[in-house]
Amino acid sequence: MSDVEPVVESPAEPVTGPIVARAGKYYRNTRYLMVAILLLYGVWSIYDGFVKWPEDNRKAILPVEQGGEGLEKGPHTNMDVFLNKALGVALPPLGIALLVWFLLQSRGTYTLDGDVLRVPGHPPVNLNEIIAVDKAKWDRKGIALVEYQTKAGKKGTIKLDDFVYERDPTDAIFKRIDDLLTSKVNSQKEQMRAAVMAPTTQRPNRNAPPSQF
Repeated sequence: MSDVEPVVESPAEPVTGPIVARAGKYYRNTRYLMVAILLLYGVWSIYDGFVKWPEDNRKAILPVEQGGEGLEKGPHTNMDVFLNKALGVALPPLGIALLVWFLLQSRGTYTLDGDVLRVPGHPPVNLNEIIAVDKAKWDRKGIALVEYQTKAGKKGTIKLDDFVYERDPTDAIFKRIDDLLTSKVNSQKEQMRAAVMAPTTQRPNRNAPPSQF
C-alpha cells in the first residue's frame, strides 16, 4: 500500500479589503467619442461656413474671364453658409462643456471600506447612518438612491449608478447596503412580534370580593 496521503485543498479565503468602483470604461469611452464627434464636426463646420463655402460661391458667380464659372448664383445658399457658421461656433464649446460634465459625473470612486461608504460629493457615511434605499430603478437601470443622516445631523442622498461606475463593485456595495437594511427591518419585525406575544401582567381587581378558603 502507498503511504502517500491525499492532498486536501483548503477552502478559498473570502476576499477582504475595501470595495472600490471606479469610473466605468464603457461610460467614459462612449462620452469621449461623443465629445470628439462634436469637436470634429464643429471644426469642419467652421471651415465650410467661414472658408470653403463662401469661396465656392465667390468662384461660381465670378466671370469666366476672371477664372470663375460665370453662374448666376453659388452652389450654397446664404442659409446653408449661416447654418455652418452657427454650428462651428456652437459645437466646440458644447463638446467641451459636456466633457467637463461627464468627467464630473464619473469623478473619483465609490469606496466601501469596512462599514464606511465614501462617494464623491458626500461626507464619509457609516452604513448604520443609512436610513433608506430607493430601489425603484435598480433592476431596470442599475440606479439606487441611498438616503443617510450622519451623527452630525447632515442629511443627503447618494446616487449609486452601475453604468457610470464599474458594475461589479457597485453591485457589491449595493448588496452590502441592501442586506444591512433588510437585516434591520427583520430585526425590528422580530422585536415587534416579541412585544406582541409577550404575556402581560394583569393588575389585581381591588373591587373583587376576597377569596374564601
